[in-house]
Amino acid sequence: MEPRRAPARPVPPGRPTGRASDRGSAMVETALVAPLFLLLLFGVLEVGYAWLGRTTVTNMSVSGARAASAQADDVLADHAVLRAVQGGATSLGSARITMVVVYRATGPDDRVPAACRSASVTDSATTRGCNRYVAADLLRPSTDLGCVAPPGPASKPDRYWCPTTRKTALQGTKGPPDYVGVYVEATHDQLVGIGWPTFTFTQDTVMRIEPRTLS
Repeated sequence: MEPRRAPARPVPPGRPTGRASDRGSAMVETALVAPLFLLLLFGVLEVGYAWLGRTTVTNMSVSGARAASAQADDVLADHAVLRAVQGGATSLGSARITMVVVYRATGPDDRVPAACRSASVTDSATTRGCNRYVAADLLRPSTDLGCVAPPGPASKPDRYWCPTTRKTALQGTKGPPDYVGVYVEATHDQLVGIGWPTFTFTQDTVMRIEPRTLS
């Protein structure tokens, strides 16, 4: 004889059973995990986008310093620097550039003088000259620069450290070649917009001007 089975207990009214109970548990777990997953996903996206912005600012500074080194004492050297910085903006966009400073550096490890981040400084025996530019200057035509070219050389923004005064000889009174620095500052907005801060990235690159003459 087969053993008798105990009768199934009745399920209280309103209590889910079987698959319905499993579905309810899955929904609760999803509701708990989904916000954390999305936060992690957005965080990864924001960090990656910020890294891209930081790399872009570095490239802009390096491109500007290369242009300054290659253009040496050409009258429109700073104009070439601004074009190089603007061209390196790529995904960041040139509108995010808040400041570009071209300055006379003392050596390869030098950094932009603090005063030059506020205003241009006239080059002299006691002060290092620098030309400070803002975002609007990136759109200037070449005729707006050229510190010794008329009309109005006294109003040109590159007059404080005029490119034509930069030393480009290996020796003598016009040498040795100057070190030129290019400091770039740009803002970086959020990608997703979930409360992450707006970053300000800076990069300072110094290169020696390529010599053009022996003395």
